Amino acid sequence: MDQARREFRNVIRTDAINEALPVDAYLAEIDAFIKRYAKELYYLGLWMTPDLALLVANAPDAYALTLDHSEHYAHWCQNFADETGYLRDPNHVQMKVDHCHQLGITDEELRAYVPMPETIGSVFTLLYYCRRSYEEGLAAFGYARERVAGMSGYAKTVYTGLEKHYGIKAKNFEVHAYAEAEHGDKALELIRRVVVTADIQRRCRQAIQHTIVTNEWRAHAMNRWLE
Repeated sequence: MDQARREFRNVIRTDAINEALPVDAYLAEIDAFIKRYAKELYYLGLWMTPDLALLVANAPDAYALTLDHSEHYAHWCQNFADETGYLRDPNHVQMKVDHCHQLGITDEELRAYVPMPETIGSVFTLLYYCRRSYEEGLAAFGYARERVAGMSGYAKTVYTGLEKHYGIKAKNFEVHAYAEAEHGDKALELIRRVVVTADIQRRCRQAIQHTIVTNEWRAHAMNRWLE
């Protein structure tokens, strides 16, 4: 056999891979990514926030003598009040709108934006489980979303980056930097109270897996914007 035909050749054009964009074009690309990310976050909040009331309504100790005697009901009452702006922070949907305004995104542009299918899928997977049962809603929202987000530290990283490189103090990320960690810790405490039977464990396991998988699909889709 001809030895030359067995050689492997590098067919990748390294000059094309290493070719730099003009600085202004590169920065415009990054700015467009940040703006699109802000729009995606707005739709997450817009769709998710109202339905957190389901966790209040389905809490197993809603008939406790007082709120001091409840765990689940009291936590989700506080969480829902926090998300909707009745406690220490502004309404979380409004904070996302304000952040879009900081980036120069108009209300008309925000209304016209079509979220990614992966965003739609991740949100409504979560809301599906919130409607099935309290335990599955707690697993999907509290454990698989708030706890994972709090552990990742993404909000603090984004807040610091925006302030350092763009001079923008985004209240939305400032609030989530501490709120999600607090809520995630509480969700872990609460889920220990409910995953006490094989059936509940099976249902919660599925809710957590599906929530994390659809969140990962969304993250991969956003990463493709930078390719």
